[in-house]
Amino acid sequence: MLKSPGNSTQTEDFVYERLPLEITKIVFQKKNSERYSLYHKDEFLAGVSGKTLTEYSLQKGVELTPSLFKEIKKKEQVHAVKEKCLRYLGRRDHASFELKRKLKQKGFDKKTITRVIEDLSSRGYINDKQFALKFASEKAEFSHWGPHKIKAALLKKGVSKASADHAIKKAIENLPQQQICVDLALKRSRHFLRENDTYKRKQKIYNYLAGRGFSGSIIQKSLPQITAKLDA
Repeated sequence: MLKSPGNSTQTEDFVYERLPLEITKIVFQKKNSERYSLYHKDEFLAGVSGKTLTEYSLQKGVELTPSLFKEIKKKEQVHAVKEKCLRYLGRRDHASFELKRKLKQKGFDKKTITRVIEDLSSRGYINDKQFALKFASEKAEFSHWGPHKIKAALLKKGVSKASADHAIKKAIENLPQQQICVDLALKRSRHFLRENDTYKRKQKIYNYLAGRGFSGSIIQKSLPQITAKLDA
């Protein structure tokens, strides 16, 4: 009966200490048909992708040496990081810093992460400038975020200040910021009208719009129109 692998790190260490060993059996993994398990008799040696199996000509009778084992594990680490990256990118666009942070949290090696991110970036899968432009445009046009809030979010995602500033400039250049402030405030008119004190009401409106990321100058320009409509 073939023994199933236990803790991966413990298994790798145990196998490495006993090498070289001959590969006597190769079987499909039940949970992932694109991966294979290598065995010496009934002892699990390693799990590999079909690509690694082909690239290293792994088959029955091949001697798994310490150097070959290290190469295979390194290759599999790159493959695992790349697969994880593409899964994340399949759900939504990510900035490179976001991906690095998520991959580190999964326990992947820092050098491997950097290597994979650079490879995917060179092939156009990851582009921080394009990510920033798309993110800024969506938040400005559909979520009605102001420039300050968009910039804070982009910087948190690891986008450079220069890329963030450029993206925001492009995103808001055709959007009437002052009118957006007016519309946002009027949507909450009932909330603001609960405050009878005019000065305090203006402060609440100001704080609300500042929280949405709009600049003080834009808010000040929009306040007369907002208060006039609320008082009407």
